[in-house]
Amino acid sequence: MTASFCFEKYDFNADTGRLSLLYRCGDYVFEEILFFPGAPFHDLNPALVQRCCGLLHIAAGISYFKALLPSEIETKAYSLTQREAAFFETFYVAGLGQFAVENGLNLQDKIHFPFDSKLSESPVYLDLPQEALVPVGGGKDSCLTIELLRRTSVKTTLFSVNTARPIEACKKVADLPEITVRRILSPVLLENNSHFWNGHVPITGIIAFILLFSAVLYRKRYVVMSCERSANEGNMTQGRLVVNHQWSKSVEFEKSFLELTQTILPEFRYFSLLRPFSEMKIAQLFSQKCEAYLDVFTSCNHAFHLDESKRLERWCGQCDKCRFVFLMLAPFMPKDVLVRSLGFNPLNDLKQEEGYAELLGFSGHKPFECVGTAAECRLAFLKLGQMPVWQRDILVQHFYPLVQEDQASLEKEVFACPLSDFIPKEFVDAFETTG
Repeated sequence: MTASFCFEKYDFNADTGRLSLLYRCGDYVFEEILFFPGAPFHDLNPALVQRCCGLLHIAAGISYFKALLPSEIETKAYSLTQREAAFFETFYVAGLGQFAVENGLNLQDKIHFPFDSKLSESPVYLDLPQEALVPVGGGKDSCLTIELLRRTSVKTTLFSVNTARPIEACKKVADLPEITVRRILSPVLLENNSHFWNGHVPITGIIAFILLFSAVLYRKRYVVMSCERSANEGNMTQGRLVVNHQWSKSVEFEKSFLELTQTILPEFRYFSLLRPFSEMKIAQLFSQKCEAYLDVFTSCNHAFHLDESKRLERWCGQCDKCRFVFLMLAPFMPKDVLVRSLGFNPLNDLKQEEGYAELLGFSGHKPFECVGTAAECRLAFLKLGQMPVWQRDILVQHFYPLVQEDQASLEKEVFACPLSDFIPKEFVDAFETTG
């Protein structure tokens, strides 16, 4: 670790919707810019804007902090309460868990945010209408959330931070009002990439704070996420820390973020509609309710590469996400439809054997990707091994005999749908036909 990292300044221009986030560490100055469409924004509560922008400033700063790993933190632009400081210490340590492991580091007990013990928490009430922002990621999960919400009376607006072809294609199919916030990372990050530490950041957590501010700007009471139960499972442990690639999609983050926002805007509700479901249950529901999205959705990260010139159209067919999503959908869709829609069949590709062994928990650890549990993967192979249309595929032949588990027990575990305490009553109708 080196030098001191300063959260230097933030500035929101309500006339243009431009938010500038400035950071300084040694000789490096980083400026991130966000543009919120729909300006000018009138009648904003100054104290509420200050808190939302101040917290977003801290959250987004993780992308620059991890580049240099400074030994000290200075929050010059915004003074944190003790609760906020504790939240961000967890946010940075847990959110950078994968980054630390992959770089041979341990950040536990090494990140401390200063706070002012004299600050009081003064919540603001805006009487927000019962309308929802729904982030669209271009994958099966947000498509399912959109379709389930059609059963409720809550007005839905689609939301994204930046965009990509699959996101726009899914929005077009959904045919609902939309908001796209433009986020521009500091070019200093890319210009000096070879000199910096690199790795995964909790992007969903950063977007959560963008959504909090967006709820204020666009007057929406709800943010409806599409994070599933499987995201709660970690990949490995490092000392006391459970390292989870999907930590900012977990119920742990959801709970702590909800508790934090209640001290700021008590009527605001951030929750995941899909939290009761496993990835496999979501795949089953997607196959039943989202046929219109089959030729446009994608979960492959190569379709969302930061460098637009390196983006694939939809699927690479060779990564953990491609392998996992195909495996989850295979038991519930006609084989020819699935292969045509995704454009590949990893279950009949011997080169994918090691990747599936990791997903099944037979080797290594759970991949650092947004994939489900080993139990779900084992159940999928059990199902496929009993389906004539899949039995001849090379990897089904290979793995089916190796999955020696009671199928009924796995079914009970994977398809259980425990209700989430965080889902407001206004959204109960969304579950009417989910089984």
